[in-house]
Amino acid sequence: MKRMKLLSVLLVVVMLAGLAAGCGQKAPAAASGASYTAGTYTATADGNNGPVTVEVTVSDTAITEVKVTDQAETESIAGPAIERIPQAIVDNQSLAVDAVSGATVTSTAILTAVADAIEQAGGDVEALKNVAVSGGDAAQVGDKSADVVVIGAGGAGLCAAIEAKDQGAESVILLEKMASIGGTTFTSQGVVGAYGSKLQAEMGIELTFEQMYDNLMSNASYHLDPALTTITLEKSGETIDWLMERVGLPFADVKVGYGPYQMMHALPNGGADMMEPFSKSIEEAGVELMLETRATELVMNEDGSVAGVKAETAGQSFTISAKSVIICTGGYAYNPELTARFTPELAGTFGIGFPGATGDGIIMASNVGAATTHTDDMMCVLKDYEIMAEHNGTSATASNAGFMSLPNMIMVGADGTRFVNEKDQGYMTQKLNSPIFDQMHKDGLGYVWTISDQAAIDATEGRTKRGLDMEYITADTVAELAEKMGVDAAGLEKTINDFNSYVDAGYDEEFGRIGDQLTAKLTAPYVALAQVPCEIITYGGIARNENAEVLRADGTSIPGLYVAGEASASSAYMGFTLANCFAWGRIAGASAAAYAA
Repeated sequence: MKRMKLLSVLLVVVMLAGLAAGCGQKAPAAASGASYTAGTYTATADGNNGPVTVEVTVSDTAITEVKVTDQAETESIAGPAIERIPQAIVDNQSLAVDAVSGATVTSTAILTAVADAIEQAGGDVEALKNVAVSGGDAAQVGDKSADVVVIGAGGAGLCAAIEAKDQGAESVILLEKMASIGGTTFTSQGVVGAYGSKLQAEMGIELTFEQMYDNLMSNASYHLDPALTTITLEKSGETIDWLMERVGLPFADVKVGYGPYQMMHALPNGGADMMEPFSKSIEEAGVELMLETRATELVMNEDGSVAGVKAETAGQSFTISAKSVIICTGGYAYNPELTARFTPELAGTFGIGFPGATGDGIIMASNVGAATTHTDDMMCVLKDYEIMAEHNGTSATASNAGFMSLPNMIMVGADGTRFVNEKDQGYMTQKLNSPIFDQMHKDGLGYVWTISDQAAIDATEGRTKRGLDMEYITADTVAELAEKMGVDAAGLEKTINDFNSYVDAGYDEEFGRIGDQLTAKLTAPYVALAQVPCEIITYGGIARNENAEVLRADGTSIPGLYVAGEASASSAYMGFTLANCFAWGRIAGASAAAYAA
């Protein structure tokens, strides 16, 4: 009787195993010689926006499950890594899994945390790093053809592709080197400057072109192309209407921002709210989207017109013949080497922008004769130099956490003396960037020093905590501080004494700080931090005309070649960066479709 019951149990087990196999469930293969203490382990590593926590479950011989349980990464960048890498680790029983394109920091964080968990479980981490990973059988990609090819699936490229189809292009191919669409746009705050939209009319908001133009140009210190900026502004209202009606973006409010006017059309959840509407729109429009596919070169006809694009994916190279091509590859805020080539005065910056913003399209266009413009204009944010230079810093880990806002913060160079009004920061410290770069190059260093004191730090109640749990440079005397910083002691002593005398007098006779810019002296113990401007958005790029046609240096256009978005952002600045992206994406799409007809 007992034997019959045992056979029945075994039969049930076999049947359940068969059902599981039929449902596609498969137990992970054990790595050769792998040994663990069975259980579930938790570990954390630093991602782009903060800690990434994983939960790893192991049997005696295999990794059975990996889950990312907590993270603050940007979905449009990190989503594919969070989805793919845990499964690839289990499927391959390996830590030699490749990073997901464009999500290297998140990928590395997951792998680092999993390695920590495996070590807790008694596993051999180094052995797992040497287990080969199956790449699978990649589908063969042959040469293609299209009426219009759009390079880059950020906001500009998505609008260009949809508009090209709407304006009659029979076939549109959209290339994106990253693992997901959206680019810088989907990582943004999701606020779009405009006037004259239907939403504003419903809310009773009335603004004029003159108000918008003066506000935008003033914010940008008049460093924009007047004619192209006029087009950006004039099309801004209808662009919002199009985004709501054609794409389905859920703008629900118009807020005051980047100036005194109620002009910022806001999405409830920021740029993340754009993913689903744009994904649906390009699919319904019949756009062929090719992710993880990098355009490498423009193909040209003998007469100087564009003939197509060379691209690569999964190790395969192919060519797309096209009647017209639109470059929407974004800027180069993640390529400081290109920044230095364009503008040596800005050498020494670090990239903290969107990981895909490496200037690919600008380089490709330049290689076929396109002119560049405004390459000395970019948005930089001061970050912790030591973390950026020595600890693979990200925008989050290298944040100066309010240090710039301390009431007695001053900045000095290698001689220990000030060189700028530290409170004349403009939008996001933009007015400080040029003098800081100048001082860095004068000193032959990659940073400048910011100084405050422990009393000011303590008053922030933790809001100025340094990233990665690192400590500030501190000293009880000016001489000790100068030694630790490596600056001239006599110069620093005089600088601090002079600054304190300015506080007493209520006026900074060197750089003009006054009032609430000059409210607190510097007293021991002193605190110092080396900082460097890090680029987050670039405003220069490919020269274009009113039809979004790419221009040569002689002012003639390259037939069939168009550009939009941050790859040519000389008509955009804070508040209107996305408005420029969307409006010119549509202009480029319509122009490219007309040329291809």
